[in-house]
Amino acid sequence: MATIVRNDIDNLNTNLTLTLEKSDYEDRWISELNKYKKQATMKGFRKGKTPLSVVKKMYGKPLLAEIVNETVNQKISEYIQEQDLDILGYPISAEDQELLNFDTKNLGEFVFKFDLGLAPEFEVKGASDSDTYIKHDVQVTDEMIDTEVENARKQLGQQVEVEDTIQENDIVTLDVEELEDGKLKEEGQSGSFSVLVKTVVDEEVKNKLLESKNGDTLEVNLLSLEEKSTEEYARTYYLSLDADSKVTFNPEFKATITKVLRLQPAELDQDFFDKFFGEEEVSSEEEMREKIKENIKSHFDRQAEALLFRDMQEALIDQNDVELPEAFLKRWLMVSNENKVTEEQIEAEFDDFKKSLRWSLVRGKLLREFDIKIEEADIRKKFADDVKNYLAGQSFLNDDFINSMVERMMADEEQVNKAAESALTDKLAEALEEKVTIQLNEVTVDEINEIIQKINNPEPQPQPQEVNLQTGLETLGEEEPESQE
Repeated sequence: MATIVRNDIDNLNTNLTLTLEKSDYEDRWISELNKYKKQATMKGFRKGKTPLSVVKKMYGKPLLAEIVNETVNQKISEYIQEQDLDILGYPISAEDQELLNFDTKNLGEFVFKFDLGLAPEFEVKGASDSDTYIKHDVQVTDEMIDTEVENARKQLGQQVEVEDTIQENDIVTLDVEELEDGKLKEEGQSGSFSVLVKTVVDEEVKNKLLESKNGDTLEVNLLSLEEKSTEEYARTYYLSLDADSKVTFNPEFKATITKVLRLQPAELDQDFFDKFFGEEEVSSEEEMREKIKENIKSHFDRQAEALLFRDMQEALIDQNDVELPEAFLKRWLMVSNENKVTEEQIEAEFDDFKKSLRWSLVRGKLLREFDIKIEEADIRKKFADDVKNYLAGQSFLNDDFINSMVERMMADEEQVNKAAESALTDKLAEALEEKVTIQLNEVTVDEINEIIQKINNPEPQPQPQEVNLQTGLETLGEEEPESQE
C-alpha cells in the first residue's frame, strides 16, 4: 500500500515522499497489457493471440511508466485534498529525486520526492471600514449635454443640397477635366468625385472652396488634394481608370462644383426621440437632456469605479506584503515554462510575478470572506450589459436583439470564462466598496481623463527581456504533481 511521509522544512515549504508498492500498480499494468494483447496484430500471430511476453517486451516499459505516473499524481492529489494543504502552483520533483528505472522484469517499489510551496497564512489588511479610499465624482455640465445633443442630431440628420457658400463640413462633388499649359487638354482625362472639404490638405484649394458655391470653378492638383491622394488613388477614385490602364495624365485639373451636400441635424421631435432613445423612452427636450446627463454620468461613473478598484488593489498588494517561498517559486516557474527560460530572465521579472501572486492570494481570501460566487445569471447579465454599453443609442437595440446576442456569446466557452472572471471582479469591487470608507472627490472631465491618460501611458521605463512568467499564475492551485519517467 502506498505511503506518504510529509517533512515540513518551514512554514512555506514542505516535502512529500511517496512510496509505491508493487501491489499499487501491478494489477492495473497486467490488465492494460492484456487489453493490448487482445488488440495487437503482429507478424506470425493471429490477432489477439500474441503471447503476453511479446506484448510486454514491446509495450511494457512505457505503459508501466504511464501507469506509475498516473498513480503518483492521483495519490499526491488525494493527499493534498485530505490534508487541506493550501499550496502554490503544484508539486515539483525534489532536487534530490533519484532517476527511476522502470524495469519490467524486476517490479518493486518506487520512491518519489516532491517539493511543495505553501500559501502563507495572513489576515487581509486594507479592507476594513477604517481604511479610506478616494472615489472620483465627475460633474456633468450643461456644455457637455449640449455637445451630446448636437452629436445626436447630426447622427440622425440628413444630407441636403445647398446653394449658398460652402462650409468646412460640406461634401462637394467635383467634375474635373485635365489641363495642359493652363488650358483644357484635347482628349484629356476627366472624372467626377466627392470630397469632404475639411479633408482637403491643399490650403489654397481649401480656401478657394470655402469662398465658392455650387457652379463655381477652380484649379486643383489631384496628387495633393487630400492626404490619401496618391497617383494610384487618383487613377482609381478621381478618374475611374481601369487598374491595368497605361494612360498617363497631368495632375493639374479644372474642377467644377456640381453639387454641395450639407448635414442637416435632425429636429428635436418625437420621431428623433424614438429613434435615438427607443420608442416612448423620451417625450420632451427636457427629458432628453436628463437622459443624456444620466448616460454621461453613468459612463464616467464606470471609469471612476475602475479607478477606485485599481487604487484599492494597489493598496491591498502594498499592505499585504506577505512572505512567499521564493526559491520554490523560481524552480516552479522554470518547470512551468518547460525550462525555456533562464534563471536570469526569471530574476528580471520575479518582482512583478510576486506582486501578481500576492494579489491572487489577497483576492482569493476576500472572495471567500465575502462569500462571492458566480452563477449563470451573473454571466448573462454581464453579456447583456456589455452589449447595451457597446451599442448604446443604436435604433436596433432592443430586448430581442440583446437576448439573441447573449445566447450567441453563451455558446463560446472562452467568452463565458472571461465574462465570469469579469463578473467576479465586479462583485469583489462592490463588496470592497461597501466594506471600506469611500471619500468622494469632485473632478472635471478633463481631470479624470488626465488621470486615465497617465495610467494608460506611464513614463517609459527600461524593460527587461520579455518572459511569460504569468503563465504560472494561471495554474496556481492546480494540484498536478510532476513525476519522473
